[in-house]
Amino acid sequence: MGLINLVVDENILLLDELFGDLASITRVDGRSITKEQVANADALVLRSTAKVTAKLLAGSKVQFVGTCTIGVDHLDTNYMDANDIIWRNAPGCNAAGVGDYVIACLNHAWQTLDIDPRQQTIGIVGAGNVGGRLAQRLINAGFDLLQCDPLRADAGQEGYVALDELLSRCQIICLHAPLTKAGEHATENLLHEARIKSLRKGTVLISAGRGEVVDQAALLMRQQEFNDLHLFMDVWHQEPHIDRGLFDYCHCVTPHIAGHSLEGKMRGTYMIYEDLCKYFSLPIKHSLDDLIPKPALEEIVLNSDLTTKECLLAACNSVYPLMEDDARMRKTSDFDLLRKTYPVRREFASLQLHGINESKCAALLGGLGFNVNKESN
Repeated sequence: MGLINLVVDENILLLDELFGDLASITRVDGRSITKEQVANADALVLRSTAKVTAKLLAGSKVQFVGTCTIGVDHLDTNYMDANDIIWRNAPGCNAAGVGDYVIACLNHAWQTLDIDPRQQTIGIVGAGNVGGRLAQRLINAGFDLLQCDPLRADAGQEGYVALDELLSRCQIICLHAPLTKAGEHATENLLHEARIKSLRKGTVLISAGRGEVVDQAALLMRQQEFNDLHLFMDVWHQEPHIDRGLFDYCHCVTPHIAGHSLEGKMRGTYMIYEDLCKYFSLPIKHSLDDLIPKPALEEIVLNSDLTTKECLLAACNSVYPLMEDDARMRKTSDFDLLRKTYPVRREFASLQLHGINESKCAALLGGLGFNVNKESN
């Protein structure tokens, strides 16, 4: 077949490298994509900023919609299923990046609040591709945790607790539930006013899933009255037009970039590239390994006298200095510009650590996802 007509979000990586030889590419702003822009497209390759609705697709030639993200709450999948439009997402593509973000938050809480994650019970709400993989990293590092995932519990999987039990028992809570607005286990306002009021003083809340899972107004009210929660907020209500009123009550604010590692972005594009090629019966000509560049910093040597806390700080900041994202967010009000101009960020696994002689420290850092040189411990 000839070149397919492909409409893509202009901010997606590897568009030319992967699709340039099989498609005529039209780049658009996904946030403001229009019916006219997709009318003659054979396929769309977008991100979560694009709302793919029945109104957008009706009367178009679109046969395939790919989102280079884990979530699909921005896609009208019911309409697409009813109209034989194939849709695909990229489950797990940025799970490592989101995990890195959470671990960077845990590190910051340890360094600045003296909340040692080794001495806490960590709660993970939503144990899918992101939350489940994060849980495994924390377990590998030796941390204690509880997980809440009612869908998996209903399916007969063991080891999950009810949300209210998790909230009562955990000082550190990580939110990774997808956004669902209907059904028995709907997650919109999952942390509603009553649950927010029930959180014990000093709770660390890391929100890196979907903003609408938290009643943000109730969270602001709690903080205005007591200011006794430690908030790390990456996702918000009504993005990109967010209410910045909560900023003064947060330890860290970021513009929905938890999963924005270079590897995660490229992995998401590649997964959709494979799906598109399969659907249109096109050969897969490219390898992701050949396209991911070497990191600017491949290894560091840690002083053997450093404590585990100091080693984690050095390792995290060498790859992902979290608070630089916070500083940019507080300085710049343009939410989408922050995302569009986000600096290159590599995943923890790209960094090799040398010089760690203490076995428990090596096990913790290795469990958290760093590449620990086994000859050094």
